[in-house]
Amino acid sequence: MRKYFISLIAVTLALVLISFVVLWTSPEHFINAMPVLALYFCVITGLQHYLTVKSMYKSPRTFVKVFLSTTVAVLFIHLVVLAFWLFTHPQQSRLFALAFCIGYAVFLVFETVSLVCLIQREKKKNLQQ
Repeated sequence: MRKYFISLIAVTLALVLISFVVLWTSPEHFINAMPVLALYFCVITGLQHYLTVKSMYKSPRTFVKVFLSTTVAVLFIHLVVLAFWLFTHPQQSRLFALAFCIGYAVFLVFETVSLVCLIQREKKKNLQQ
């Protein structure tokens, strides 16, 4: 689990640095929410991963329930955050939506790859026993 969180922080820092590169190279395409979005996705993804992995060791049925419920909850939270920002800052809606979608895609791929690798390691470990 420690290795996962170190990787998660590395991905977050990479996105924060990319957002600052956008600020330095093209300030008209930068919005203040870009670095904060990376931190937002880091917290949400870390919490989702923690809950999913914790349930994985209980039973397959519990894992499926927790995985699906956290996925739906996270999607709902993302929808609320996106809608709130778009309604309160309509002049920056396109840039924010683009930054949000990029951040969502990056963290979704990261979480999926991490979870698949963890499940494969656990299957391999169980087969060896």
